[in-house]
Amino acid sequence: RVGGLAAAVVVVVIAVAALFLVRPDPGGAADSGPPITGQVQNFIPASATRQGPDVAWTNGNGDSRTLADFRGKVVMVNFWASWCAPCLRELPSIDRLQAIMAGDDFTVVAINIDQEGLRVAQPFAQRLNLASLSLYLDPRSIVSRAMGVQVMPTTVLYDRTGRELGRLEGSAEWDTPEAQALLQYYIDETQGDS
Repeated sequence: RVGGLAAAVVVVVIAVAALFLVRPDPGGAADSGPPITGQVQNFIPASATRQGPDVAWTNGNGDSRTLADFRGKVVMVNFWASWCAPCLRELPSIDRLQAIMAGDDFTVVAINIDQEGLRVAQPFAQRLNLASLSLYLDPRSIVSRAMGVQVMPTTVLYDRTGRELGRLEGSAEWDTPEAQALLQYYIDETQGDS
């Protein structure tokens, strides 16, 4: 009977010790991963290092652009279309995010995939008052297919060297504190990369 009691005590001690050893850090230390909550709760970090595709889109002037043009910055690529109501709802928050966070470390590339290109995209951008976002176009959906977009809207985050960090399928309010915290996490994590 004493042996059984001693064994029970050992099991309890091991169980309590295991709780303390595997308990997550409530302080949210850097090694606990990106803060994925609220508006960005559907963000899925990339499970493997994957270089972004070397495909080009155009800007509103018809000039070609690729991810390489943004090397050195964390790049949030958002795909939108005039026929996508959730896209149109989230675009103003993306425009505000660009106004708040764009700089040497971060930028947003919002790519329109309407087949009619500039003729359709530009009036929508003007109607939505998108003052901070540049107009980018992918009318043949070459870039969206290469980036594996299956749902509209989709936002893909790339590091300073063009590797995918993760993605969010569906819409979000991108200028919220939790979205900014997620982006700032990756900006800080990739500091010094290029």
